[in-house]
Amino acid sequence: MKMFLFLQVRMAKVKQVGLLAAGCQPWNKDVCAASGDRFAYCATLAIYIYQLDQQYNEFKLRSIMSEHKKTITAISWCPDNPDLFASASADNLLIIWNVAEKKAVARLDNTKGVPVSVSWCWNSADGVAFVSQRGPLYIWDYGGSDPGVTVHKEAHSFLSDICLFRWHPTKKGKLVFGHTDGSLSVFQPGSKSQKHVLRPESLEGTDEEDPVSALEWDLLSADYLLVSNLHNGIRLVDSEGLACITSFCFPSAAASVQCLAWVPSAPGMFITGDSQVGVLRVWNVSRSTPLDSFKLKKTGFHALHVLNSPLAKKAQGSCSPSKSQHTSSTSEAVPPPTLSQNRAFSLPPGHAVCCFMDGGVGLYDMGAKKWDFLRDLGHVETIFDCKFKPDDPNLLATASFDGTIKIWDTNTLTAVYTSPGNEGVVYSLSWAPGGSAADTQELSANVSI
Repeated sequence: MKMFLFLQVRMAKVKQVGLLAAGCQPWNKDVCAASGDRFAYCATLAIYIYQLDQQYNEFKLRSIMSEHKKTITAISWCPDNPDLFASASADNLLIIWNVAEKKAVARLDNTKGVPVSVSWCWNSADGVAFVSQRGPLYIWDYGGSDPGVTVHKEAHSFLSDICLFRWHPTKKGKLVFGHTDGSLSVFQPGSKSQKHVLRPESLEGTDEEDPVSALEWDLLSADYLLVSNLHNGIRLVDSEGLACITSFCFPSAAASVQCLAWVPSAPGMFITGDSQVGVLRVWNVSRSTPLDSFKLKKTGFHALHVLNSPLAKKAQGSCSPSKSQHTSSTSEAVPPPTLSQNRAFSLPPGHAVCCFMDGGVGLYDMGAKKWDFLRDLGHVETIFDCKFKPDDPNLLATASFDGTIKIWDTNTLTAVYTSPGNEGVVYSLSWAPGGSAADTQELSANVSI
């Protein structure tokens, strides 16, 4: 189990008084997804699903899905049915889940490799695509009249491993792959396939690798997409003309992007999360430098997703410009603001699901610049041992396969201390005898490296 149930004992009765969900795993890309009033993230073996409680206007943990026996590698929400999402894992298993019914509705037991990315086919309500390493791209039609797995006719025989892929949300059949060598591969029905194009200029003619860390189609264009490379930053590229439209600049050469997301309520606007430190940056495609930056945590981002449905009490100020038939986020972007306008311009209405490298998960209100909630420092692997502090029952120490020891305040359900995480696997622990209640670091542990 990678969560905690806090129980209170009174006479012969035991009741649950709290639950600490596990943190988000930091080692796979597509481990955060959202649809309507729900969002989900993955720990190692379980998927945690939160839903907006309309009565209290806040997100609450609704269900925990856990049938995978090895590390979950990717999840994807169905664009046509908000009750369905797919998950894949390292045991070559792909599962279709029904969130409302809290159960698995279909299973594919042999994916012929570990899927690194999963996505619903936008031209098929019952089709889920998945890919491993250098392909090919498989398509599982799990609910049609003739269920089975087929191979994409062109998306195979790649020269570099695949980091992730994305179907175009409106142009049926069009998709893009991001590779570890920094290149993209673009496929579109009726057009010539383009493999390993649009590498960053600094990599051209070299064997150096700079993995694609994030990839998202422009929601208002058939051809534009945002792509980030771990070391070469962010670009807005034209997949049809195979050209870079804009290269975005960071205030520091040390900054690098781990994840990005468009902001649906503000055309032309997107946000990024830094990989080394938890800095959230707000951008607009009309200018090459960030509009604003917020340091949300000391640890780096792992995943980002902007909810399409903001909380009701904050949705009143949300508005979108009218859209013409031939538009893109570039054409709809608001002109660059003056300095006096910068603060108002750079804070669009919307809520970002933020996952961090230390397992922390939170929902950040970008307009109000505050957390709606932040579940910090959760374990991301199996918990092997836990012990209350002998002279302070409000402190609980936990030992985990993720190599960390954490100390929790059981009243607030928050972590008050975590070890650096380089101890190896921690199987057991005990409080040092005679330690004062204020000394939370006097622990001995059984460690395997």
